[in-house]
Amino acid sequence: MNSSDKAKRIVSPWWRWPLEAFFPDKKFDGQFQNPGSEEVFDFDWVMASQYPIATIASEIVYYPENDKRELFAIFVSGLGQRESESSRRSRRYATTLLTGIANMNNSTFLKQRPIIAFINRYLDWINAGLDYVGLSGSPVIENAATLITYAVNNAIILNLSGDSLGTIFLARALELAKRNFICRHARVFDFRERRIQEQKWKQRTSQLINVFTFGNGYRKWVLGPNYIMVFIQGDPLAEKYGITPQRAIKQKRDDIKFLIFPRLFPKGSFEAHNMMFTIELLRQTFQKNQIEVGDFMSLYNKLNSSTLEIATPDEVSWPSDMKKYVWNQDSLKSIPSLS
Repeated sequence: MNSSDKAKRIVSPWWRWPLEAFFPDKKFDGQFQNPGSEEVFDFDWVMASQYPIATIASEIVYYPENDKRELFAIFVSGLGQRESESSRRSRRYATTLLTGIANMNNSTFLKQRPIIAFINRYLDWINAGLDYVGLSGSPVIENAATLITYAVNNAIILNLSGDSLGTIFLARALELAKRNFICRHARVFDFRERRIQEQKWKQRTSQLINVFTFGNGYRKWVLGPNYIMVFIQGDPLAEKYGITPQRAIKQKRDDIKFLIFPRLFPKGSFEAHNMMFTIELLRQTFQKNQIEVGDFMSLYNKLNSSTLEIATPDEVSWPSDMKKYVWNQDSLKSIPSLS
């Protein structure tokens, strides 16, 4: 199925038509996609079904071969990935960590034949900066918030995962979902009731919402959900803009768990932000701790008890096809078995 056929399955509001005409991938912004078949599903159609999350589990999630189909996550990809590239990387994520993945697309401004190529390369970065400071609103934020609200209101466990820019969208979606939850149950000036509802939000989300990020790019995460922040030491985005152990201490956020792998690339290398390397280190960490690959609950419990042994780069059997996922081929020189 080509992109034009996929786009026919999405019903966009009229005010997005000009944007989507100039930047075709924007048609898929905030929409669901099965990374295996690359079939696209209109978000509103999914949420209008009788059991939306069951629909996601049965029709939209890509499960790796021989997977038990016991766990899946809604994944929001990073910056600058067309829907086909996002699906390719999500298949790798699912296969490496033996977990089901359903994409919520974070579309790109990149075009195959842009009118002004120089400008086109930077539009995603400019928009990401606006998203970081809250001056832009991707459909991913509103749609993810709607999904989170549905899960909380119906007591359904929901696992969320994001990479890079996708983590910013998830953080803002959680903020919006919390605000919507409180406003639904308490009037604006009823401060006592709003405090009660905030506690209910924290209690419910601690039981229902799990968030697993790669290279997080946001510093403020709402209280309640269970968080694991994963990145490689030297990741410039996570260390400069994201939540780190040091910032978590200042915020008194001991509820946020961190899994930080030893430095793999030279200082300043943006390759440290590439989650395709992070998932290989994570897979080895599962094995090193004799945890079944994909058993994220046991991983969280080990982190929570400070007994997790973190894998080092030299312990990983790096796949020979990493060159297909690297951003800069020279980065492979940092890994002897691949150089």
